[in-house]
Amino acid sequence: MKCWSLSVVRTCVCLLLGVASQLALADELTGIVTVEISGLQDAQGNVYIAVYDSDDTWLGDEVVLRKKVPIADALDGELVRTELQLPLGEYALSVFYDRDDDGELDTNFIGIPKEPVALSNNATASFGPPSYEDAVFVLGAQPIIQSIIMRDI
Repeated sequence: MKCWSLSVVRTCVCLLLGVASQLALADELTGIVTVEISGLQDAQGNVYIAVYDSDDTWLGDEVVLRKKVPIADALDGELVRTELQLPLGEYALSVFYDRDDDGELDTNFIGIPKEPVALSNNATASFGPPSYEDAVFVLGAQPIIQSIIMRDI
């Protein structure tokens, strides 16, 4: 039976603690997405941004983050700008302009939006909603900008 010396055990414990703390820090690393929305310079009220991190939840009720952005506070020239701080990873955004200020996206009887909407990467619909794959982007440690054009459908 082999007996480990106290210094070897201490070294192993320190290494394990160091690795564990690095893994914990990696889980906490975040990046910043600056969202720049054009087409709202004459609008009033709010824009709502929903952040998704999987195809399974895409355009559903389960979101990573939901943010209400008052246009008057975020208007910078012709752009509405806001920042999102998120853990590093893959994301897709959906945005809508709440024309009637009821906090919900109004749709017609078959689910087509009646208020202006937009998606990350300016993904567009083609016989149904755009895919998560078309809207997804990677957020790394470097800040990124998502320039989104708001449009009526």
